[in-house]
Amino acid sequence: METLTSLGLIALAGGVGYGVCTQDEYAARCQQLAGDAESRINDLLEPYKPWQVSLLSMLALVIVYKVYSFLFCHDDSLLTRAKTAIFAIARKIPFVQGQIDKEIVKAKRGFEVSMLEKHKAPASIASMPFKGKPWSELEGLLKEYAGVGDPQQRQDDGKVSGTIYVGDENFAEYTTMLTKTYSMFAWTNPLHPGVFPGVRQMEAEVVRMCCDIFGGGPEACGSISSGGTESIMLACKSYRDYYRQAKGITKPNMVCCVTAHPAFDKSCHFLGIKLIKLPMLSNCKADVRAIARYINSNTIAIVGSCPQYPHGAVDPIEELAALAKSRGVGLHVDCCLGSFVVPFMRKAGFDFPAFDFSVDGVTSISADTHKFGFAPKGSSVVLYSKKELIHAQYSMFPDWPGGVYGTPTIAGSRSGALVASTWAALVYHGEEGYIRTTKKVIDTLNVIHAGMLKIPGIKLMCEPQGPIISWTSDVFDIYRMTAGMVEERGWDLNVLQFPPSIHLCVTLAHTKPGVAETFLKDLSEVAAPLYATPKVKAEGGAAVYGMAQSIPDRSIIEDVVRSYLDTTYAIKAD
Repeated sequence: METLTSLGLIALAGGVGYGVCTQDEYAARCQQLAGDAESRINDLLEPYKPWQVSLLSMLALVIVYKVYSFLFCHDDSLLTRAKTAIFAIARKIPFVQGQIDKEIVKAKRGFEVSMLEKHKAPASIASMPFKGKPWSELEGLLKEYAGVGDPQQRQDDGKVSGTIYVGDENFAEYTTMLTKTYSMFAWTNPLHPGVFPGVRQMEAEVVRMCCDIFGGGPEACGSISSGGTESIMLACKSYRDYYRQAKGITKPNMVCCVTAHPAFDKSCHFLGIKLIKLPMLSNCKADVRAIARYINSNTIAIVGSCPQYPHGAVDPIEELAALAKSRGVGLHVDCCLGSFVVPFMRKAGFDFPAFDFSVDGVTSISADTHKFGFAPKGSSVVLYSKKELIHAQYSMFPDWPGGVYGTPTIAGSRSGALVASTWAALVYHGEEGYIRTTKKVIDTLNVIHAGMLKIPGIKLMCEPQGPIISWTSDVFDIYRMTAGMVEERGWDLNVLQFPPSIHLCVTLAHTKPGVAETFLKDLSEVAAPLYATPKVKAEGGAAVYGMAQSIPDRSIIEDVVRSYLDTTYAIKAD
């Protein structure tokens, strides 16, 4: 498509030039210039033989093509590639690389202390035991693993942001119900609907229930996935394949705000889609005008978040939908975090903008049933406004010697127990139950919101529109707050960057009596000395956040992340 555009521009320029030179007042001058150019070229090439002229012409054409490709046919800008090259050269200097290696080793050591040494854990099992353990021994060992770090106590205290979304007064009863459901379907597999027809029916019913609450009509459809990332990846695949067939797009791109979840980066990387990310507005929402400027003939979809993860703002979905429809592209609304809160906001008595299939132009939605749908982890849905899109999602292999094979999602075999547990969660709560939990979560968030407005030095990133509230400070280094809130008082908060900020995702655990008040008390007490000493910089672990944000060579941060991920698979040597 880019090549055709370039040829078109060249043809247009040639046409304009021809048109000018055919005008009487310019014809003589054009003929003179053409004659002079011909004479100069002949004089320049006179010493060369015809085959040499042909070879030089081809070489010049190759050089022009290479220069043009380098300047205009690359996903990254010239500035980005220049910076990457400079950083890569700098890292080849032994002293520079040595200093970087020291910092990475230091960071890795910190990860090891946090994951392998901080908590008392059972003795590591580094190889397959020759003799298995009976349940009488295994049960006790499992309880030891479950208790490492005492996550249940932190959840009971309501100090965890997001992560575990259940946690109100019927937590024990609800957990028992889901574990019994799981055990009933532990050996089922939706890949075999003929063997497990009940699981097939439950999966279809989950999809229909979700289509219903997200405003879908009779053509709305979808499937259950393993989580938000897979839901988003499936939507991206659907748009890629659909628009390849419908419009012949072979170099697709998608346009989104920088606040869109990294699952879009991952999906586009895997699927060969160029992702164009644009800055957010001052209210933390997507800039619709900017997105409109970047839509081109290769665009297959744009993205809106409801809400976005970092700050909790809801993108202007109705404006994005109108834009998508007018330009003939898809609009994916990412409700993975909002899941079973945002569809019930209005019914729970809160103002909330339209965002679902009731908005003309919304063509797909992702929503995590394992968040505010309160299903076990590993459960999400991706929904579409029409069947043509889900048909592009399917993977089909009609010529395999093992038989005709097809799957609706990325996985082949899947857990029927998760399908059944998700179905049980939805039917257990019903619309009335989700309205009740939505009201509890948002009422609690509003209490926290009102309290934070009274704390000197705290500045909200935006008006919260869902279960997330985010804040920063114009007075002190906000990362200093992590020492008091996270390290000393045990709150699990999400630390953000670009700009520096922090957020709390309110769950049912925070709705228990006294939790919101304790959070505000701790926040106020931690903020007070920081407000009194605004020029002091963050130290210790808190300083790492600021350092990570300030490093221009992001490949160094990637190395640190690799060390972190390596450590998650490390076993403590006994």
